[in-house]
Amino acid sequence: MKIGIDVGGTFTDFFLVKDGEAPLIHKTLSTPEDLSIAVLEGMKDLAGMMEPAMSPENFAKELDTIVHGTTVTTNATLTRRGAKSALLTTKGLRDALEMRRGIREEQYNNRYTNVVPLAERYLRTGVGGRLDRNGKELEPLSKQDILDAIELYKKEGVEAISICFMNAFANPEHEQAAAEIVRQELPDAYLTVSTELLPSIRFYERVSTTALNTYVGPILSHYLGQLKNRLKDIGFGGILLIMQSNGGVMSPEIAERKPAQTLLSGPAGGPGAGLIYAQAHDQNKCLTVIWAAPVSKPQWLSIARSWSMMVRLIATALLCRCWAYIPSVPVVVRSAGSIKAACSVWDQRAPALIRVRCVIKKAA
Repeated sequence: MKIGIDVGGTFTDFFLVKDGEAPLIHKTLSTPEDLSIAVLEGMKDLAGMMEPAMSPENFAKELDTIVHGTTVTTNATLTRRGAKSALLTTKGLRDALEMRRGIREEQYNNRYTNVVPLAERYLRTGVGGRLDRNGKELEPLSKQDILDAIELYKKEGVEAISICFMNAFANPEHEQAAAEIVRQELPDAYLTVSTELLPSIRFYERVSTTALNTYVGPILSHYLGQLKNRLKDIGFGGILLIMQSNGGVMSPEIAERKPAQTLLSGPAGGPGAGLIYAQAHDQNKCLTVIWAAPVSKPQWLSIARSWSMMVRLIATALLCRCWAYIPSVPVVVRSAGSIKAACSVWDQRAPALIRVRCVIKKAA
């Protein structure tokens, strides 16, 4: 038996597949205080729905694979409930998270406000040391700057730290040296090193993705740790896979190191399933519509096409417009009253690929 589980802010959904039998679908309320509780409760419900009914322990032992999609990191980003984060970066570049690409996304909107960075300015520290574009050291890394920053982070109760230096993609030695110091001085802090996550030539994309990974890392690691323990307690010995934003899967251990890959884990599974059903009707293009309700209460609509691209804007203009440079299924997130507008976005962006003629009325 195989089971697909999608954990959202309001509901947790289950899709059980067994050879020679029709799929079994189940839904249960999520448990925000500990989302893994809802997963186990739903599995117990499914065990009782089997013919004949099974105990939760025997049901877990019969499972070969669990594929798990989750909006844990999505909701943490949308609601700004991630970890208290800090950033170690090259001296003079700590404001890159606020400066972004230096272009206002809505240039004719005089009321447009800048994004609030995921790491506060006083926790973004410039460190002495410089590499040229080929990775040659121009200035040695200042270990004292790093130690001074760590003292501040200890006093401020920082939970997670990002390390992202200019031109580190060409030579990761400075980042590795800084990471070693952080691990020694703050062993319990979640740490993201940009060259381990995204050794990309573009600095803003790298620092933004690194900051996002750090921001959601502790909450996803905590959740997956609880989930693995609960599954072990009921005797599950199969394979646990976590959905990625690109529609693929990865192990929980990789997900804990690279949680940014799960920022669209929840909605990413829909387009893959939609494409399978579309192909059954000799179609190779589809659009899936997914309703969800993050912890922040408003309803959201995710519209995703069934192909991948590298750069995707996570969240909405109402919450935090944070760039993550990761393989991702394209998703537009809109409030429930903006279905028509969201469909229009796809209509304008991809006229050669897909034409969306949305006739859904604006929600009341």
